[in-house]
Amino acid sequence: MLFTTGKYWIFLTIVFFLYWATARRRRLSVMLILFVSYYFYALWNPKFVLLLFALSTIDFLTARGIGASRTRVIRRIFLFTSVATDVGALVVFKYFNFFSTSAANLAGQLGWHPRSILIEDVVIPLGLSFITFRSLSYVVDVYRKTMTPTNRYIDYLAFVAFFPTLIAGPVVRARELLPQFETANFKSDQGLEAIFLILLGLIKKVAIADLIGINLVDRVFDQPELYSSVETLAAIYGYALQIYCDFSGYSDIAIGSALMLGFKLPVNFNSPYRAHNLREFWKRWHITLSNWLFDYVYISIGGLRKRRFNLYRNLVITFLIGGLWHGAAWTFVIWGGLHGLGLSVTHWWDSRRKHSQRKAKQQWWMRTLCLVATFHFVCLTWVVFRSESLGHTVQILKRLTSLQFSTGNLPSSLLLLLGCAYISHWVPIQAFASVRQGWSWLPSPAQAVIILSVAFGLYYLSGTEVQFIYGNF
Repeated sequence: MLFTTGKYWIFLTIVFFLYWATARRRRLSVMLILFVSYYFYALWNPKFVLLLFALSTIDFLTARGIGASRTRVIRRIFLFTSVATDVGALVVFKYFNFFSTSAANLAGQLGWHPRSILIEDVVIPLGLSFITFRSLSYVVDVYRKTMTPTNRYIDYLAFVAFFPTLIAGPVVRARELLPQFETANFKSDQGLEAIFLILLGLIKKVAIADLIGINLVDRVFDQPELYSSVETLAAIYGYALQIYCDFSGYSDIAIGSALMLGFKLPVNFNSPYRAHNLREFWKRWHITLSNWLFDYVYISIGGLRKRRFNLYRNLVITFLIGGLWHGAAWTFVIWGGLHGLGLSVTHWWDSRRKHSQRKAKQQWWMRTLCLVATFHFVCLTWVVFRSESLGHTVQILKRLTSLQFSTGNLPSSLLLLLGCAYISHWVPIQAFASVRQGWSWLPSPAQAVIILSVAFGLYYLSGTEVQFIYGNF
């Protein structure tokens, strides 16, 4: 059940009225959230609800064991059990065939020819990477003593399965969401903000991401040999916009859906293509994931040590893991490695500037140059991310440098959409805040007219159901 379908809005409406009808009875309202979240997940594949339940239960029990243990060895055993369970689920369902095939191919290159062992007909549970990261962070927080283990089993099951975040995040943490199950509090202005975010997310997803994907990006990446350098470049710019609007649109809908039920989720995007370097980019792009990688991978492998080499090495390792988290393919690993190397270079350059006498504020032209360079580096890595294989990446880059300049496959309406979407990315934060505030000031009839107009417009634009890109991870 996609967020962009009428079925979801009927589902959310029913959940909204049922939840606030039971909100005064805390236990009943939490059980309702758990039930509807499991139902939401079961609509995709009922048998994987058992996996979701098992992972949540094991992490709940191991965290309780860590909290009750007084010896370091026992605490580590419980932690290892949790890590082995969550990572083991990822390996079995997502990575086993990839590692097995890669090992067999490497052995073949060395003259050995072993038979690769594969798990036949494996189906990757929807949103498994988000589920395991969300649950595992709770156990690690308890182990680090930055959080007290909860004794409310139903609350924890509902936290892991919370349906707005279940498929593609944000990667909300237990200390952010669990306390919100304690009380139910809904305000009218909160509801207005939720509707605004949902409408914004739908516009990003349906009116921008899907249109650009179907009419430009998919066509060029599926058959790059048919397109010129200009058209290929437009598709690359288009994919950068598509993946941003797709995922940030999902996040807006998820945050808005949770807000309808009185839950506040963390912000996940902040105009990432306005970044002047990669460090800033990862503070703006998929914020909850980058924070998760920093707190639970980078720090765990000693990322804060003073030696520069260790810092760069740990950055690369962290983003290699982050790349692999996105999918079982070498393109994702290389994508992560490129960002790890790019961040290392950024850290090295910043350290030089700090020790240089020329530490004055950068001039506007230098900041502009850094912004353009950062954006194009990110776009280049998106080519690797989007490609089906390394050979496909090379094919796209060859078309990009073929010096063919025809624009017959770029209608003016599509170019106008690309231009307007990128311009909107640069709307000042104050102006955007004014629009949100203006929405809340509108009388109810005017809001109803806008909602219906947007709904009918999006229904007209949406010819087919297009899955959220990050729903595959």
